[in-house]
Amino acid sequence: MGYFPETIAAALAGSTVRPGYLVHLDFLDDPQRLWLGHGLLEAGGHTWSGIGELASISGIESAIGGTAPVVTFGLSGVSPAIIAASLVSASQAKGRDAAIYLQFFDEAGQTLDNPYAVWLGFMDVMRVQVDGPQIRRVELTAETLFTRRASPPWGYLSDRDQQRLFPGDRGLEEIAAMRDKSVEWPVF
Repeated sequence: MGYFPETIAAALAGSTVRPGYLVHLDFLDDPQRLWLGHGLLEAGGHTWSGIGELASISGIESAIGGTAPVVTFGLSGVSPAIIAASLVSASQAKGRDAAIYLQFFDEAGQTLDNPYAVWLGFMDVMRVQVDGPQIRRVELTAETLFTRRASPPWGYLSDRDQQRLFPGDRGLEEIAAMRDKSVEWPVF
């Protein structure tokens, strides 16, 4: 059947097909499903809240050549209540999932097919910028899944990680002293 059968059928029929982004931010206490439009949207079995033209997404790119690009979600012209909520939510964002989906719409603004994930990552830092009554902006940066590619799955070969896994074990307590040490072997 392939990908996007409704979208392809609409395009082949000569209808105008428009793309749009949906964003899922999995905050610890209050996960958010947002889209860059107005009102509520039913898509993919979920309800997405519209945030209109006040939002921006920058830096969506593939991780090529070992890079781990950062995506920035921005919301400008926000109320003082949203600024206060953002300051509280900053601690609820770090390391949580973030996803960007592509959604196609027909001429009437109805969804075609299910949303398609185009970017997955982890939320990192939330910044609030208030510069008088004119500038009120919230920015959230997120890193791709490749950011953690160098992290070991269960920890490092260190005394601290060994103590976390097996309290009281002394097997790695001298590992720090072994760094940059030369050992001649065998000694005759």
